[in-house]
Amino acid sequence: MQSGFETTERALLKSPTEYPPCFPLIDIAFASSYLNRPMREVQLDPRLHANALCTCADELPVDGVYINLGLNSGQGRCLKKDTYLIDEALTLVIPENDVLSVHSRDITSLEDERIETAELFHPGMITAFKLMREEIKKNHAVVVGITGTFSQLAFLYGIPELLMALLDQPEAVRKALEKRHPVVLRQTREICAAGARFIWIGEGIGSGSLISPEQYRSFVLPYEQSLAQEIRKGGALSLLHICGNVTSALPDIARSGVDGFDVDYPVDLREALDILLPEVAVKGNINPSLFLKDHQNELESSCWEAKAISGGRRGYIMSTGCLVPRDSVVESFHVMARICGKQSK
Repeated sequence: MQSGFETTERALLKSPTEYPPCFPLIDIAFASSYLNRPMREVQLDPRLHANALCTCADELPVDGVYINLGLNSGQGRCLKKDTYLIDEALTLVIPENDVLSVHSRDITSLEDERIETAELFHPGMITAFKLMREEIKKNHAVVVGITGTFSQLAFLYGIPELLMALLDQPEAVRKALEKRHPVVLRQTREICAAGARFIWIGEGIGSGSLISPEQYRSFVLPYEQSLAQEIRKGGALSLLHICGNVTSALPDIARSGVDGFDVDYPVDLREALDILLPEVAVKGNINPSLFLKDHQNELESSCWEAKAISGGRRGYIMSTGCLVPRDSVVESFHVMARICGKQSK
């Protein structure tokens, strides 16, 4: 049987696979729980981050894992127990067992020089990748995260502030994106140089739940196209992830140049397949909440339905539409793997 690495690679290249890859989005949230370590501890320690993901890859019937939202131990300056300053620009709250969030930002102008220097989460994620065991990287699709240019600017400047600026200061936003984009390209080259074959472009702030199709086309798509080219030039394959309902943006995503797209569960899978294939592989779109306890019957029905809709077309990867919840149960991964055909029972 093909390895998870081979199966995912072939699916992203739209080549035949022995079974649809089984690739629910496991990242630091579920992996820390599975390792039975506090999420904050894992987010602040790339070695633990890598170990948690390797353990999931070793013990669960999945074809890959995602490296996401981790910090280097020396990157953040602890201000108090759960609050950290990174890049001298962004204050994060990192709860013991929840996803980190932005507490406050020091950048209040789109002309701030730190827009051209802040590293955000890149050092932690690339270090975690380097610390993953070579056997895991050889046999599984280890997808390293790079936050997209638009979303990086939103992290630094603020989501409400950026959305308002799209209306009030569109040219200032464009100039700030032009300043930030070379940083993102350089981070991408560093990930490729580290040996990554799969790179995840996180562009959640580009969701149709937040911006219009016209805004996506003007302020997000050009930078995704440039980033996809840079990833391909570096010998890697790209997976674009945008949360929420992006149905109106699907025709633009089809010409983004990425190799694959994470289709979230609010998007109709049949429509996504019809619009994106064969240019862009489709990964999704099972509701992640079905991985929680007592939802296995509904999960099984959803997986069978997704498999039937995909119709055996090349370029389909079965996955959750977004990240697997921290409290997911192990049985859920076996349900998806059995329906994909990765395991018999």
